[in-house]
Amino acid sequence: MLPVKKIYIDTKKKTTDSVSNSNFKYEIPETIALPHNTIFYIDDVCIPHSWYTIEEDVNDRIYVQLMNANQTVANTPGDGSNECRTVIIDPGNYNLQQLRAELKTKINAAFASLGQTEYFEVTDDPTTNTLMFTTKFTTSIGRVLTDTDIQTGLAAFQSVNGVFNASWNGPSIDTSNPMDMNDIFKNTDGTGYVFSALIGWKTQSVDLQPIKNIYITSPNIGTYKTFSPSGGRTVIKKVPVNAGDNQMIFSNITSSNDYLDCSRQTLKTLQFELKTVNGLNIPLHGSHVSFSLVFDKYRTTED
Repeated sequence: MLPVKKIYIDTKKKTTDSVSNSNFKYEIPETIALPHNTIFYIDDVCIPHSWYTIEEDVNDRIYVQLMNANQTVANTPGDGSNECRTVIIDPGNYNLQQLRAELKTKINAAFASLGQTEYFEVTDDPTTNTLMFTTKFTTSIGRVLTDTDIQTGLAAFQSVNGVFNASWNGPSIDTSNPMDMNDIFKNTDGTGYVFSALIGWKTQSVDLQPIKNIYITSPNIGTYKTFSPSGGRTVIKKVPVNAGDNQMIFSNITSSNDYLDCSRQTLKTLQFELKTVNGLNIPLHGSHVSFSLVFDKYRTTED
């Protein structure tokens, strides 16, 4: 006999010491001891799509270099040395045209102290859903650092006129958490493409929905027999993001085999986190989440 059939979870009733609506504790009215062969499902999931395309301190940065194409000091102010900037984009939801305008404005503002209003041009192509980066002057070349660049550091690279040293000399980067938007551009592998006024860098298809799945995790229910893409063993449910911005994501049980074991566990204070594929808590901006824990007995041939 099960002591409880269902527990309804809603972050409106989370404990006061909860971190957020994606990292919270939930107190049930009484301590529950689950018998042998108890299993559970996650059902009736309701999550608002309330995160942004660009999130502050998550994916709001782009690391940009500006150098002289001829390896000599040019007449254009600031154009004769290796200039590096960390560019921070305002958080929010963007379409392709809005993101292009924001990137152009913020990148050029970051380099404005060198003497020119604009060093970079950014254009969009709605047909291919891509962005094109070029420099404004033929004496200039640029590059957007990839994840590989950030992780391995920069050495010499091939410019349009030869090979020369172009190591990053800007503010230090936290290589364990660069908070960059490279996933949006798919600018992750290899060395960043060197672009100029004549030869631009065209991104791959711009991904304005960076979170594809939500991983509900819990350290105190289940038997740690799952693996998440980020390496954890506490995932109890994967929820596909099947709704657009400012809409509601719903997920129900899709298979009778989609259960996890919770035999002989004692429950009182439950803890849950909603994470991205990279293991980060999802910023829900105050929006509430609800779902149900459904308990059942695993039927054996002896039952």
